[in-house]
Parts: sequence; C-alpha cells; structure tokens
Amino acid sequence: MLPDISSRGQWSVSSSKHGFDTHNLLDSNPSTFWQSDGRQPHHISVHFTNRHHIHTVSLYLDVEKDESYTPCKVCVFAGSSDRDAILVREEELAQDPHGWVDFTLVDGPVWAHYLRIELPLNYENGRDARVRMARVLGPPASEEKFRNEHILPYTSVEFSTYDSFR
Repeated sequence: MLPDISSRGQWSVSSSKHGFDTHNLLDSNPSTFWQSDGRQPHHISVHFTNRHHIHTVSLYLDVEKDESYTPCKVCVFAGSSDRDAILVREEELAQDPHGWVDFTLVDGPVWAHYLRIELPLNYENGRDARVRMARVLGPPASEEKFRNEHILPYTSVEFSTYDSFR
C-alpha cells in the first residue's frame, strides 16, 4: 500500500464554480466534487513545503454521474515550482472511468516541491471539468527505506547547497 501524502501539500486550482471548491477534492466524499469554471486546460496544483517522492497521482472520476464534465486526458507535471515543472505522465483514458484512476509516474518516484495535474480534454468535448477526489501517493515504505539506506549519505554543506533548485 502506498502512503497518502496529499495532506502535506497546499492545494489550488485554476478556477472553480462557487460551492465546488478545492476542499471537495480532499474530503473523502465521492458525492462532492471540484468543478472548474473557465477556459481549458484546467489544472490542480499541489505545493509541498519540503520535497517529496511522488509515486502516483490518483483521481476519482465518474463518467456516469459527470458525463461531459469528466476529463478524458490527464497530464502530470512535477518540479520545484511551476516554472520548471516537466511532464512526467500523460494519459488518454481508454475506458470510461468509474472510481479511482491511478497515474503511476513512468520513470518511478519523482522528487518534487510542486505538482500540477492538467486536464486538457473532456469526454464529449465538455468545457468544464469535475474531479470528485484526488490524492498524491508516495513510494512504498520499503522503497523509501531502501532509498534512505542506500543512496550516498552526503551531508556536507557544499552538497546540500546544490541538492535542489528553489
């Protein structure tokens, strides 16, 4: 099981309809949802204070309830900020989603301060998007332990100066 690190980040969205805000993404209630309001592509951003290993992004989508509001293409970007975020996963959904859809990062976990989930296309060419829940998952505990024990343990000031760009 992958650890849920969603609560460690500050969530924001490109736009939202009144009453269908960001908090609906994290409330663990599939009856509520975030709904965008504006031009595509819509996006959900997560800013982490510290860098985290990000293994998987999961979205709860339901095409039966949301019809043309359901995203059919998802792009995931990661980096230290919006300015240097790079595409780490892109997927067009082949089947109609009903529940959690996992987007595991292709090249393994990514170290990131920033994550953007972009929703460029909807079913039936819908304009606004709905996402019922979202979560960001870290790597398995055993993999995290392995990384901590086997990556060279640099602790010098010189190394930590160049450890990341911010």
